[in-house]
Formats: sequence, structure tokens, C-alpha cells
Amino acid sequence: MLNIYKFLFIILFLPQFLLSQDIPTTPIKLLAKESQQQAIAKPTEQTNTDDLTQNIEDQIDSENKLVDDVINNINNESYLTTLPEKNYYDNEILFLTNRINANNLQKNTLAVKRDELRVEFLKEKATYEDTLKNIILGKQEFRNKKYFEEILKNNIKQIQNFKLDDYASLYESESKNSSVNKVSADLVDNYIELYNQKHTQLFVLQYLYSNIQKFRASNFFIDEFNLKYLIDKIDNVKGISFISSLTSYHLNFSIGELIIALLIILFFRLINRYLIVIITNFISKLLIKDKNHNLEENILFHLKDAINSPVIYSLYLFSIQLSMFILVKDQTFINSVMPWINTIYMALLTWAIYAILDNSISIYAQNLLEKYQNVRKEMIVFILKIIKVVLILVVVLFLFTQLGIDVKAIAASLGVGGIAIALAAKDTLANFFASLNIMTDNSFSQGDWIRTNDFEGTVVDIRMRTTRIRTFDNAMITVPNSQIANAHIMNWSKRKIGRRIKMSIGVTYESKMEDIVNLKNDIHDMLLNHPKIATNKTINISKTKAFEAIKREDLDGIKNTLLVFVDEYSSSSIDILVYCFSKSPVWEEWLIAKEEVMVEISKLVEKNNCAFAYPAQTIFLKNDNETKEKIED
Repeated sequence: MLNIYKFLFIILFLPQFLLSQDIPTTPIKLLAKESQQQAIAKPTEQTNTDDLTQNIEDQIDSENKLVDDVINNINNESYLTTLPEKNYYDNEILFLTNRINANNLQKNTLAVKRDELRVEFLKEKATYEDTLKNIILGKQEFRNKKYFEEILKNNIKQIQNFKLDDYASLYESESKNSSVNKVSADLVDNYIELYNQKHTQLFVLQYLYSNIQKFRASNFFIDEFNLKYLIDKIDNVKGISFISSLTSYHLNFSIGELIIALLIILFFRLINRYLIVIITNFISKLLIKDKNHNLEENILFHLKDAINSPVIYSLYLFSIQLSMFILVKDQTFINSVMPWINTIYMALLTWAIYAILDNSISIYAQNLLEKYQNVRKEMIVFILKIIKVVLILVVVLFLFTQLGIDVKAIAASLGVGGIAIALAAKDTLANFFASLNIMTDNSFSQGDWIRTNDFEGTVVDIRMRTTRIRTFDNAMITVPNSQIANAHIMNWSKRKIGRRIKMSIGVTYESKMEDIVNLKNDIHDMLLNHPKIATNKTINISKTKAFEAIKREDLDGIKNTLLVFVDEYSSSSIDILVYCFSKSPVWEEWLIAKEEVMVEISKLVEKNNCAFAYPAQTIFLKNDNETKEKIED
């Protein structure tokens, strides 16, 4: 077992120690200007070995401080604000280029060489500073290690491409004339500045290249270092090495790389099931405070359902990414693909966050609605939709950042074109703000039965732009929120107690008025004591304040009016008006209450020796003898 741990340690961690290098103990060889040389010059016979050693140690300390400052400035991202923009150097380079062209026409070779050195000095300085900024931006964008290696190698290559040795002989010859010739003195100064800058920058860049882990935390999976050992072992197996050489030449990947890539995909396929269980258990321990076993199982189920797909896709994507690092050698291709991969990671993360939030609301929202009466279900759903849009925008902005698109420039262009966008999207904005008005005004809610001049039905949901209505013949109507917010809405569901029952009971004229009055009184007593009719006996209305801007019963929709009166003499009956409200506003329960009232009234009519009237008509016929015959129909 101990040998296995040693083997794993060698594979996983040893490459990182080998790749980390300290600052070289040999100082950079720099040139000093003539005034500096005179100030530090000493006779040969007076030169002390201790002084020379001290000089070297001071220079090494200075170099140590230089690289430490560079790394600190990278880590605290100060270069993004302290270093000048590239156009600062572009203007100076343009001026010098024009002067070089003018001196070429006048055959001023020395002046041309002087300005060429200065131009190269500015170019290298601008590129070097851009490299430092790109390192910081690469850290912010979570770039892989090869990205940093690539930009450092490109800068090093650019510095090495300029052959300063071609100017060495001119520098030596003009050094003698620098005291009398201004152009020669400038050329010497430019040469020394470029020489010192070139060697200093090369020193810093090479140190950064060898010590990337000092400003970017190493990821041994993504950076691939720890898999090289296994790949080499497989490729060196007898019988595989020959095939690997063929595939490496023709397909640009070896058998060892292919096997490791397949093993990575298989490994993540196997751990998918177990990893999700581990993650859900860990998160549940952090979130679940209630010891209720049923609640814990419910939360675990919803949590697993929320993160199941994002985690599975993330692991598959991670295995593909590792395999790509192993199989693909084209760094340009990898750099072009990585922004999209990082964006997919961000999208999967936002998906998981939104799913957890959505499922959490499904668990706790009902308790929240019961505890806080002012909280509306539609408002929670609306906020969820806004969060969804915000998360999508975050993913899009992250993609823009990964692709190197200047988000600030986009924001500025949106500000300039804001009027045009507002005019183009005025209907969308009107509908969005109308949805906010509907939410805050609370004129109707999801599930309410509403009616306007144009439609009638049950509210299905209130979205950011439209509201969907289900009609009673089961059709779906989608109405823009701006239209429904300005409509006259009759809401049948905004009532807590009371749905009206109104009927006119016709009693025959043959019934005695005394019996009719008794019938009226019995109906009133029956309704007053009926358990499904809203009366002062069956419901309690809280006492109101002395002064109320809005009457509470009218705002909440509470009706308990009870009226029973002999109403009128109609054409064929004496009518008794019955006006009351059922306790429940639900349609089906209202129908049940109404049915029971009608049955009871029928019994009371019979009890009081009355009869229901029905439409009757009397016709008189006149014959030749002017006799009258009465026919009742």
C-alpha cells in the first residue's frame, strides 16, 4: 500500500515541483550610460573582491525584488489601472516612423538608426505591458496553463527576433562621438535603454514562464502534466510503441493518449451516479436544519432532481476537455475552443443554481404563502423569471469576456443607441411594466375567474409580457399585459365569503296572505340558521375602527346580507323575494347550497298551505247571443 501512495505522489505532484524554478543566482548583464560609468568606475588596482561580490549580491536582490513586484502586481491586478493604454505608445511610434521616413529621404542614416532603436524600444515595452495585462485577464477568464505559456512565448520570441547585435558596432563607434554629437549621444542612449530593457524583460518573462504557478494556481488535471507519465508508460509497451509512432505521425496522437482519454471518459461515467449522491448529501447537511425525516427525504429528492442533469453534463464536459488537452496538439485550436467550454461550464452552473432555487420554492413557498398573507404566488413566479433572465445575461456576458469582446464598449454603444432600442422595444417594455403594475395592483391572481369586454375565463399565469387565460370552453387566450392592465376587469374570485343567491318565489293568488307571511317568516328563519348561508350567526366579522379609509368587508369580499320580503303582485302570482349569500364563493359549493335552499323552500311552501304559481291566462269568448264563457288555461 505504501508503494502505491509513493507511485501516486510521483505521478501527481512531482512534475509540479520539477517545473517550479527559483530565481537564477546569476545577475543580468546590463549596460550603464557614460555618466553612470564614470560615477562607479574604479582603478583596477583598487578593485576589491569583497566589493565585487557585494555588488553582485545587491544586483541579485534587486532582480529578486523586480520579479516579486511583477508577480504581486499581477496577483493584485494593479497593472490593469497603472499601465498606460497601447495608443499611448502608438502615437509616439507614428511620430518616429514619420521622422524615419523623412531622414531616409535626406540620407541621415545615423538619425534613422537612432529612431529605429527608439521605435523598437517602444514596441517591446508596449507588447510587454500588454502581456502583463493579458495574464491578469487570463486569470479572470480562468484560462488554462497553455494560454499563459503561449502569450509568454510569443512575447519572448518577439523580443528575440529583433537583432540588436546589428547595431553593436555602430554603438561602439558612436560612443566615442557622443560627447560632441547630439545624434550620436541619443543613439547611444537609445541603444543602452533598449539593451537593458530587452534583457530585463527577457529575464522577467522567462521567469514567469518557468513559474506560472506563482501567479496562477496549478490544476494538474486541466494542465495535463500528471497524465504524461502514464501516457509514456503505455506508449513504451512492446507492441504498442510501433502503432503509437504511426498514429502520432498520421493522426497526431498516440495510442497512450487515446487510451488515457477513453479511460477518463469511462471514469467520469462511472462516478456520475455516486458523485451526485455525495454532493446532494453534503449540501443537504448544510441546508437542512429540521430533523423531520420526511422533510429531509423530500429535500434530498428535489435537490438531486435539481443538480442531476447539470452535474452529469459538467462531468462529461470535463472528461471531454481533459481528453482534448491530451489528444489535440494545436494550441490555437484549444485557445479558440476554451472560451466556449468555459461558457458551457458557467451555463451549467447557472442552470443548477436556478434549478435548486426553483425546487426550493416548490418545498417552502406554500408555507411562506400561508405564513405571510401579503406574499403572492404570482410575485414569486415573476421574480423567478427575472432571475432566469439575469442568469442568462450573466452567461452571455461571460461568453463575451471569454471571447475577448469589450463588454464596456457594448454597454457604451447600448447607451448611445438606447433611444433607438427603446423605440424598437416600446411594446415589450410597455408589457413588462404593465406586468409589474398587475403584480403590485393585485387586481387579479393566478386561478382567478375574471371577465372583461373581450374575454372571460380563469387566469392560468401572469408572465413578463403576456397573461394567459383559459376560457370556460377550454380555449387558451394570450393577452398582452399592456392591454389587460388598461381594461375594465370584473374579478369574480376576489371574495372570501359570499356568493349571491337571488330568487323570486311566486305563490298563487288563491293562497291566504296570512299563510304567505308565515311562509316568508319560515324562509327567513331557515336561511338564518342554514350552515351554508352567510349570516350574522354563521360568520364573525371583526369590529371595524372608528375611521376606515376602506371598509374591510368590501376590500376582502365579505357579504352576509339576508333579505326575505313579500315583494310584489305580479301578473299571475304574489312574489316573495329571497336574497342571500352562500358562505363559500366556490361555484360547486354555491350550487350545493342553492339546491338545499330550494328544497327547503319547497317543503315550507307545502307546510304553510301555499302553492307555487305558474303562468296562467284567462280568455273570454263572446258569441252571437252575447253570452260569456270563461275558459281557464
